[in-house]
This record gives sequence, C-alpha cells and structure tokens, in this order.
Amino acid sequence: MSKIYDAVVIGSGAAGIATAVIARRSGASILVVEKDGFGGTCPLRGCIPKKILSAAAESMACINRAPEHRISVRGADLNWKELIDLKRSMIRDVPAKSRDRFHSLGIDTVQGFAKFTGPRSIDVDGKEYQGKKIVIATGSKPRQLPIAGFEHALTSDDLFELEALPSSIIFIGGGAIGMEFAHIFVRAGSKVTVLEAASRILPDLDEDLINKLTGYSESLGIKISTGVHVESIQTSSQGMTVTLNVPNITVSSTISADIVANGTGRIADIDGLDLHMAGIKTDRRGIVLDEYLRSVTNPDVFVAGDTVSSSPHLSPVASYEGRIVAHNITSKDLVSPDYQAIPSAIYTIPAVASVGLTEYEAKKQGYEFATAFHDLQSLRVSEIYNEQIAFSKVIIERQTNLILGAHILGHDAQELINIFALAMKFGITARDLHDTIYSYPTFSSGIPIMVRFRV
Repeated sequence: MSKIYDAVVIGSGAAGIATAVIARRSGASILVVEKDGFGGTCPLRGCIPKKILSAAAESMACINRAPEHRISVRGADLNWKELIDLKRSMIRDVPAKSRDRFHSLGIDTVQGFAKFTGPRSIDVDGKEYQGKKIVIATGSKPRQLPIAGFEHALTSDDLFELEALPSSIIFIGGGAIGMEFAHIFVRAGSKVTVLEAASRILPDLDEDLINKLTGYSESLGIKISTGVHVESIQTSSQGMTVTLNVPNITVSSTISADIVANGTGRIADIDGLDLHMAGIKTDRRGIVLDEYLRSVTNPDVFVAGDTVSSSPHLSPVASYEGRIVAHNITSKDLVSPDYQAIPSAIYTIPAVASVGLTEYEAKKQGYEFATAFHDLQSLRVSEIYNEQIAFSKVIIERQTNLILGAHILGHDAQELINIFALAMKFGITARDLHDTIYSYPTFSSGIPIMVRFRV
C-alpha cells in the first residue's frame, strides 16, 4: 500500500513552497509534485527574469539621460543575446536548489504531470499518490484569445528565450505583461506597437496616472492603439501581419512586425488536472472556493497562488496564501486571507505602483474622500535626477483621514508604495504621514506633498 501523506502539494512555486515548508515545520508529511521546473513561474519565467531585462533597460534609460548630468556617453549598446545569456545564468540553479531545499526539510518530491483520480488521490505519470489534504498551487499560464492565428503570438516565456532582438514587435494586449515588455524592447531599440481592446492600457489602474503613462510611453516611440479588435495574425514575407478593426474606420487595416507577442495576461493553470474526478466545482473563472481557500465541494482540497482566480496574481500574495493554506491544513482553527493593502507595481520605466482603491472605486463604494493629485517633477529630488515624469494620487477618507488608496508614477514608485501599504495596514493617517520627518533629499521626502489636498 502506498504512503498516505498528510498533504500533497501540486506545484512548487511561491505558493507551493510556503505551503509545503510551513506545513512540514508543523510536523506534517508532505509530497510536492512539479510538472515544470522546481521553483515556479516567478524565478524561472516571471518576475525575476523580467526584472533582469528591465534593469538593463533602466540602465539604458539612465545612459540616455546622462547628458543632463553633464556626462558624455558614446557607443552605448544593449547586447540582447548576452543579456539573455545573463538571465539564463542567474536562474540556472533555481530548480536544483529548490528541490534540494525540500529534501533537506524532509519533504518528498516527484516530477511529472498530476491529475486527480479521486477526492484525495492523484496520478503522476502512472503512479498514484494519496494525501489527507491536497493543495493545488499550479500557478498560471498565458491567456489565449479566439483570434485566427493566435498560436503565432509568442508568450512571455518565448520572449525570455529570444536569441536576437527583433527590429519590430507588436503586443496584443496592453496589460502589465504587454506594457512592461514594451518598455524593455523600446529601450533596447525595437519598434514597438501595443494593441489594446479596452479604451485604455492598464484599465484596472488609476485613469489619470495611466493617461500620463500613455503619453510618456508614446514619447519614447511606443505606438499605442486602444479600442481595437484584432481579427487575425498571419505569417508574411515581412514577418508577421496583424489584421484589425480600428475605431472610426470602416475597413480593416493591417500592420506588420518581425514578431507578435501575447500581452493579454495569465489565467489559472488547471487544465489537465481532471478536477471532476475529485468532485471539485469550477466556474468560468476557475475553482470555486470558500473563504478559507478551500474547494466548496471538496473540503480536503485547498488552493493557493495564481490558481486562486479572485486574488491578485503576485508572488508575495502567492506566498501569503501558501501560509494561510499551511495553517488550514494543519489546524482545526481555520483562518481566511485578508487582501486589504496589497501593493503592486507595473515595471514600466519608470514604474507605476498602486495600493488600495482607485478614485473610481472609492466613488463606487460610496466613500466621502479627498483626492491629492500632484505633479512631482518640481520636487528638488526630481530635478536632481532629471525625472521625465512623476505623478502621485492619494485617496484619503475625509472623516477618518485614513488612506483609501495610493497611486504613484515615477522614480522609485515601486518602493514608495510600500510606505502607503504600511500606513493602510496599520491605520496610519495621512496627517501622520505628513508630519513624519524623512531623510532629505529623497523621493520619500515628497510624501508630505503627496498627501496634501485642498479642503
């Protein structure tokens, strides 16, 4: 008879690691199953390799601004192939180190494709494993669209392996993936076009800041078309041709580029798990869960990470959910996650970062609030660093003076947003932030201005 584990964790990314390690420290016997590389999407095919490319693009942006600092730079060139080789070298050891860490803690591992054979059992390449609890932490995969020829669009995984820099690239989708890569490629020297079906890029973020980002992105040479419907993608003598409908134009038009990339985002990777064999209910968004990240129809199955369709697809959130699930599979005192005050950043250059509610969401939820919206380019530190764009918008509840949301575009936005997240989590008011003394001259020393609004 095969060993029955206290928990079988499907997936070895941030959520799977947190679940397995913490549950093991509680004394549970754990098996981790991974179909791809141990370590998961973030270090292998997501935020880490993307940040390696983005850091190089940021360096190019600094070089382009060097004359403003009275520095003469000649012959600066980004070697794309060597950059990809650098990326590969930096992530090469991740799978082995991740698996070794599991083994050092007494966690069993197996590589292969998992599928359910019953409520508490799975098959991995012909061998059955059983668990008192099973955790689905399989992460996400690129979203596919019902567009003719969409199979020709490269995924973000493919872009990380490009041996040569394309002279031109079209992104289908102006979400986080599309815009982050757009800024990388345009800084590297490619001609970039972004096609977005919605009325603006990054439609879930603050409209005013995204309008500013759109204008700045276009000033870099990124061509952005919104409200467009892509009809087809075809290979051509020029590389790739995209046929689309453009607002106010009655006939279809075509544009061409060396490559076309899928920038439409990611969805839960649950295909092939045979969820019905475990009685796991799904809907159009994914697995239906209760407040404890547990299947509503199979209480022995929990879900964490990007496989949770209702929470932000962020690596720190995946780790947080993994900790929640680890507690819930080892304790009778179940807890539910709290998604308030989760900061996020879109790594365009410069970045745009946010936490909490947008102005639109605050209105929709009926809050009485004040809006502090500021152009930060006049700050002394912005002038020192020759910032090309810098804006902030902070949403403040009038009665309590608490921060409802904060949105920052510009230098160090991804760092500054954490201060606002901390304020929201621990009830630090806008007045508290205003009255705090900050080191100077720094970008955080501009926070008193960011929270200042007209009565």
